[in-house]
Amino acid sequence: MADILETSTQYRIKQIEFAEAEYYEQLTKVLDKIEDDITSLANKSLPTTDGKLIELRAAIAIRPQIKAILEREYLAWSDTVVRTGFNKQAKRVERAFKKIGRIPKEFQELTKGDLILIQNLKQQYFTQFKDISNTFTRKLSEKVYQNTLLGTEFTVLEKELRQTINGIYASSDDPEINRLVNYIKKNKKNKSKSVKLKVENSVIKLQSKFGRDRVGDNMKRHAGTLLNDSLRDFDATLNFNKSKDAGLTYIKYYGDIIPTTRDHCRNIVNGVYDRRKGGLFTIDEVRKLWNRTSWSGKKSGNPLIVRGGYNCRHQWSYVNPDWYDNKGELII
Repeated sequence: MADILETSTQYRIKQIEFAEAEYYEQLTKVLDKIEDDITSLANKSLPTTDGKLIELRAAIAIRPQIKAILEREYLAWSDTVVRTGFNKQAKRVERAFKKIGRIPKEFQELTKGDLILIQNLKQQYFTQFKDISNTFTRKLSEKVYQNTLLGTEFTVLEKELRQTINGIYASSDDPEINRLVNYIKKNKKNKSKSVKLKVENSVIKLQSKFGRDRVGDNMKRHAGTLLNDSLRDFDATLNFNKSKDAGLTYIKYYGDIIPTTRDHCRNIVNGVYDRRKGGLFTIDEVRKLWNRTSWSGKKSGNPLIVRGGYNCRHQWSYVNPDWYDNKGELII
């Protein structure tokens, strides 16, 4: 069993990364379409005089149409994530348990309890995706109403609508802005150091040359964060549930170290907090470690599920201490 545990865990982590990249690319296209559809709707539905918005009745009437666009495009994408994405990751968790093997056979496959849990998690996370849709239906509708009430120019409203959806990545009439935005969108998930540097420079150029603020409270940011956390938290929850049923009470932390890795995760991976050889922790030790330390990005919840916090890319794997020798090496 020399490397089976690490290999299986790294496989789960890698497949989550692949899934996130695929769904993030889809999300980018979905939000671009929403951006175009909503600005087109506003252009057609909101009367103007000399380019300025004038009719509050029209501003109020547009809300159901904004809601319909978000539900048609964004919620359809969300449904794919929780149905297809979660099902595929559940099979990967099952495959990992079969490869490890040293647990009762009845727990190496997805049990009836596992299937109920999977269904509940699908409903839970789809509700969270839907909350984002509802929140930004309200925000976009408020932008329309407030700008109409103030009689601002339609071009001002259009910019606010686009940035509320896509933030710094909103479309523009300027071809150079669009070229930079398209490059960032295409390469945001690329792990190459040279490409990452070009992406960072493109962002800086957007901000400095074109005065584009990082509009933090935008739909892209919220949906992207939930995409990341939902895939990883689903994996962690199912893995925890199966391990508890199988009687595994010790755990190890796995995942790569990258420049943005939090100190909490870095210290666990590097063995700073090790209590025993091999980097094994009891569940109680993990909870105590979580409660006594604080860091940026930490979020509420069970540390076995939320791991290092928002956007964390590490995972716990559950083990039996009998699988290891006195040097902390996994026994074949």
